[in-house]
Amino acid sequence: MSNKASEVGQLVNVIGIDGGGTKTHAILADSHGNTITQYITGPSNPNAVSPEALEHTFKSIFAHLKREYPEEFNKVSGVYAGIAGAGSKNSQQQLHKLISLYIPNNCRLQVEVDALNALYSGTFGKPGIVHISGTGSVSYGINHQHKQDRVGGWGHLLGDEGSGYDIGKNGISAALRFFDGRSHETILLEMIYDYFNAKHVREVIDQIYFSAESKKIIASMAKLVFNAYKAGDIPAKEIIENAAKEIVLSILTLHEKLFPDNRYVKAVLCGGIFQDDAILPPLVKEGIMNGEHNITIVQPTLLPAQGSLIGCYLSLGKNITPTMITNMRNLK
Repeated sequence: MSNKASEVGQLVNVIGIDGGGTKTHAILADSHGNTITQYITGPSNPNAVSPEALEHTFKSIFAHLKREYPEEFNKVSGVYAGIAGAGSKNSQQQLHKLISLYIPNNCRLQVEVDALNALYSGTFGKPGIVHISGTGSVSYGINHQHKQDRVGGWGHLLGDEGSGYDIGKNGISAALRFFDGRSHETILLEMIYDYFNAKHVREVIDQIYFSAESKKIIASMAKLVFNAYKAGDIPAKEIIENAAKEIVLSILTLHEKLFPDNRYVKAVLCGGIFQDDAILPPLVKEGIMNGEHNITIVQPTLLPAQGSLIGCYLSLGKNITPTMITNMRNLK
């Protein structure tokens, strides 16, 4: 490889990849952030798919990009792959070896954990923190010395507080407590009956426990809790407020670990449970503002795959400009 100065001078096109357990999104872009083409295919988490499936995913990505835009593909000078499950050196090496088979010669390749894609989608390449809450929940960050760290993300059996699974499980538990007469009345019980087309809690329990996708089912209950919250349901209100407190605690704990000098950073909120701007984001912002931590809560204006483009530009020594961000936002 040449040094970074010469790499910047030769920078033509880049590829950013955001890979997860469900889908993988790849974008081919020029040096100004303009999208040339994009491609979405299957999962690429090495911990969740077979080696054969993993190979098929990346082979299809690069075959598509090269077939659609052969000249632009051959001018790619950098590839940045932020992949779920790439947190260990073994996984990174496996992915690096696989992706290297399909990219142009003399192309710089960097493999990182997918959380950095989400971070850069809100900080535009600056150090900071991202909190991701979907089915699971984790805070991840990088500081000015390029040290990376995390808080949470220990899975639904042992952690993932403030996640969709956590909210859904607590919603079901609140309904069951009400059914038993152990707790407050809640509309969640009737909402759960309707969701499962059930007339008794036993039917609900059977559908959850006997399902091969019980984790997914429980996480899907989070939307019922949000709807109950909007309706003023007291137990739902407590569940959502507790979830916000857990998210705030996770962010603040990571900020103290990565930024002990209380340096100003952005904390980006990503994931399905933040889709309703009127519920959890304001609660998290309020919790952060009540402390003395120098943090601003933001929500991303770019896609995670565009965050991986930013990671690629940075790996090649290119500064991220406002024009580049504007160009990325124009993705069709």
